[in-house]
Amino acid sequence: MTAINCLRTAFAGIFLMFSALFVPAATRAEAPAGGRIAITSVTLIDGTGAPPKPGMTVVVEKGRIVSIAKGGADTAGARVIDGRGRYLLPGFIDSNVHVSVYGQPARRDTSLKYADRGKELALEFAQRALTYGVTTMRDSYGVLPPILTVRDRIDRGEVVGARLKAAGNILGWGGPFSLTFSLTKDSDLSLFQEKWNDLLAQDMGEEIMYMTPDELRIAMNRYLDKGVDFIKYGGTSHFLRPALIGFSPRQQAVIVEEAHKRGKPVETHATSSEGLTLAVEAGIDLIQHPELTSRDLPDDLIALIVKKDVLCGIRSNYITGDYRKKHLAKRAELEAKIAKMPPPTTSAERWRRLEMMDDNQDVQRRNAERLIKAGCRVTPATDSFYGDAPEFRRVPKGDEAEPGIGTIRAIEGLVELGMTPMEAIVAGTKHGAAAARMSADLGTIEPGKIADLVLLSDDPLADIRNIEKVEAVIAQGKLVDRARLPEHPLFLRKP
Repeated sequence: MTAINCLRTAFAGIFLMFSALFVPAATRAEAPAGGRIAITSVTLIDGTGAPPKPGMTVVVEKGRIVSIAKGGADTAGARVIDGRGRYLLPGFIDSNVHVSVYGQPARRDTSLKYADRGKELALEFAQRALTYGVTTMRDSYGVLPPILTVRDRIDRGEVVGARLKAAGNILGWGGPFSLTFSLTKDSDLSLFQEKWNDLLAQDMGEEIMYMTPDELRIAMNRYLDKGVDFIKYGGTSHFLRPALIGFSPRQQAVIVEEAHKRGKPVETHATSSEGLTLAVEAGIDLIQHPELTSRDLPDDLIALIVKKDVLCGIRSNYITGDYRKKHLAKRAELEAKIAKMPPPTTSAERWRRLEMMDDNQDVQRRNAERLIKAGCRVTPATDSFYGDAPEFRRVPKGDEAEPGIGTIRAIEGLVELGMTPMEAIVAGTKHGAAAARMSADLGTIEPGKIADLVLLSDDPLADIRNIEKVEAVIAQGKLVDRARLPEHPLFLRKP
């Protein structure tokens, strides 16, 4: 395909997305009807934090859990799964993913080539995540039209995939090729990039930072009418330095009030302690990666987060495990190299040396450990994303941010940061449901709840890494054929 034809294809996809109709989501989740399933003689870890219960039988019918009993139960007409020696958990929930190719200056080729493949990519992401037992994901920044289409098809049972909840744009940011997201000036943009910014921003970009509270109230309701499941706004700009505060306290109050009137949770991305404080005081429900600031969080801010019971979506997958080991090895090498240099003579030079060592990873680690120790209610929020298409990658992408396995790494990482395995499981199930405002339907194994279940072959309380040992996944009451997922991969390269 020529470059011109490729561009035409991308533009066609964008225009089709612009014309898509938005259908508001239902207020209560409805699981598509499925057959009767009974998991017998299984050890139940129900997501509430209660001790495990051995020898339980869990029966699923019409998409929901209908009974939980010790020993035998009525399994007539059910597909029976032998749970002896196995462990049954609620489906895992990731509170921060990106299922679309949203682009940035470093990924222009990927954005262009896959501009009209948004629905296929969103479904592939949801199916890959499901194979790891991740049954619900919250997409906190992405191209809204294709995500809503795939979300609704999964909810109706037309396709198989992890349940999706979507925010669309991070309000106040101008799209991936903008000053607020990537420090990209308007004068540097192609027409394609300008249109891509508009598609992602959905009329809720940088221009809303200039609005009066009354104007913003109107804009908020227009945006909520598009069918988003939750609201995320830029409490600061995207980057750590400079962390520019995006909205006044009055504006933030409007954003929170209008979303809450519709029953929608609100969260923020803010990379300074003052930006976070303003958002918490405005009444937000969740902070995405509160550990991600350029300096250690002040004690009074952590105390305020705990007092207000604001959920903390922590990217533990980026500050633990093999990713952390690689960082420490690289930092040791660079510290030795920097020690031989003359002392820095400017503030810019001091920052460059800290950036060379990726010092912020150590800041994030300390912040996360302190938030957990203080008793913050935590949910794994991985920032898992596609990045460059495989054909454009110079080096392989690590699994810490890949669909599904990134969530597993994050739950495992919470234990490294100070949680018990049980606390990490509760974070990855019950607290995730709270973040999605779906506690009545998801997050714990109880009669009446949607049957999103994960069967493990070994005890995750003995070793949290046993959450990798998935034997079966039940999503919306249906047994998932994991071997055939994803059905039509674009980015996954199967052996």
